[in-house]
Amino acid sequence: MSSMLSRFWDRLPAIVRGILVAELVVTIGTTPPSIAVILNLRTSPSIPWMLVVTAGWLLFFWWYVSGHGWPRSTQKARRRDLRAPSLSKHAWTWALIAGTLGITGTIAMAFVTARLAQLPREAFAAPMDFAKYGALTVICAIACISATAGVVEEAGFRGFLISPIQRRYGWTIAILISGIMFFLDHHLSHAYATFVFLPFFLAISAVHGLLVKYSGSIRPSVLLHALADFIVIPVSYGLVGTFSVESVPVTGIDRQFIIWVAVMVICLGAFVPALRVLGRRSETAR
Repeated sequence: MSSMLSRFWDRLPAIVRGILVAELVVTIGTTPPSIAVILNLRTSPSIPWMLVVTAGWLLFFWWYVSGHGWPRSTQKARRRDLRAPSLSKHAWTWALIAGTLGITGTIAMAFVTARLAQLPREAFAAPMDFAKYGALTVICAIACISATAGVVEEAGFRGFLISPIQRRYGWTIAILISGIMFFLDHHLSHAYATFVFLPFFLAISAVHGLLVKYSGSIRPSVLLHALADFIVIPVSYGLVGTFSVESVPVTGIDRQFIIWVAVMVICLGAFVPALRVLGRRSETAR
């Protein structure tokens, strides 16, 4: 039976295999932290034990997907497809520089898109009422959400999804499929993620995918993804500061819109040469 299943699996197209594994990894990886956050907020919000549960789970999750544990027959494949080797100091430095530029540019794209999407402010609302909890509890909840997104989504979408597709069809197709699936996952779970945000999800996936390509590891993307979510989630939920979703066709092109467009163009433009330097640094270290 096992050999029959193995042959069936091997005959599946690389794209199908990549999508199935990625979705399984993301579903399993995000479930325990999500349950911990919800239960913590509902039962004992003054004691943020969700941090301990999330940290413990993510450590175990990373240990397993990086090639440890049962079954031994898949250890090598897990380690290979996760794409998480250690990096040199210089590679880390340029990965963080390039990644910060790329992610800042795509976040600016998201704010520009919000002004063009004609969505109500409620579409960006938090899935729960954070206003009734203390600041420490809210910070801990957002930290859990952000860390889980960084570790699990990068392992799934930029590790296990990209790897088999890249080996069969190359980087362009692999990154494109990763972006489409990244969008669809958010489209099904986030009210704001309508099809007008598809370019944003393709762009952010391209940034992370290219970081993996040029650095050789998902580690920088894991860190940057988590940090970006920790900064952006409170803003998008309206917990810190505010941002406009007023339609530009109605308000006209104002100063805020021009600033976000300028940030997007400058940062994404600088991302490309930074990637080239990262590629040279990574090749030197190998």
